[in-house]
Amino acid sequence: MKIEKIKNYNQRMLAVLITVVVITVVIGLISLLVFIISDMLPNSRTDNNALLSDDKIEELKKDSLRQQIISYDSPRLVDTLNLIYILPVHVKTLEKAEDMGEGVLGLLDGDFERGSRISSYKRRSYYYGSFNNLIVYDYKNNQSQKVSEYRFYGSDLTFHYFDDEILLVFTGAEKDTNKDQKVNDNDFNSLFVYSLKNKELKKISLDKATVVSYEFIENQKDILVNFGYDRNQNQLFESAFEPNFIRKYTYNTNTLDLIISKELEVSIQKIIDKN
Repeated sequence: MKIEKIKNYNQRMLAVLITVVVITVVIGLISLLVFIISDMLPNSRTDNNALLSDDKIEELKKDSLRQQIISYDSPRLVDTLNLIYILPVHVKTLEKAEDMGEGVLGLLDGDFERGSRISSYKRRSYYYGSFNNLIVYDYKNNQSQKVSEYRFYGSDLTFHYFDDEILLVFTGAEKDTNKDQKVNDNDFNSLFVYSLKNKELKKISLDKATVVSYEFIENQKDILVNFGYDRNQNQLFESAFEPNFIRKYTYNTNTLDLIISKELEVSIQKIIDKN
């Protein structure tokens, strides 16, 4: 009887083992088949910086059209001692072709709203989360003070420390620019700076643009601000085909200035256009 039980047990275990082996082989064959098929199919991943073919460019040029425009990524510091930054140049493919006479980004001749003040950091810390105002509490004097007198949706708060003061820096939206009945980080953002020393809130913003990111100049009180430009003026920044641009905020003069000349920008666009 015991021998019969052992025999039955061994048969069951063998059946289980065979089943596991068969399942493993089937899964392996399916995986191999999927890999072979996917390798044969065209790559469906979109390369945002892919250039149009020469044939397509020539076709567009016949009608003095373009469908790609240059855009800039956030600055990268590559030489701290000499403060040398690299600004990667990207391309954005437009929804439809446009006349080459439209200009490049379509913003260099505009008179933009001037902005605010900011400073470089020796140390900084972060607050993760959104907010609608900030309270500054002075423990020694037992005083509390609000930062803003108006409504906003704020996020990405950082604290920047200097020898003589501390700056609170964050991005924020004040208006429902995308008309979804909400004011949040999907609306056009400005860059806000609050000085604990001066108890003053400043704003960096440009018309028809939203703040995407910013980079402090190393050991300086100036910053490079990366804006997303609402080129088609539909109150949205559609990053898939609308460009970014960079401005330098100068602390002492409280101004936003070009760091790439119109001539240089046009020459880069001509390279993309093969013109």
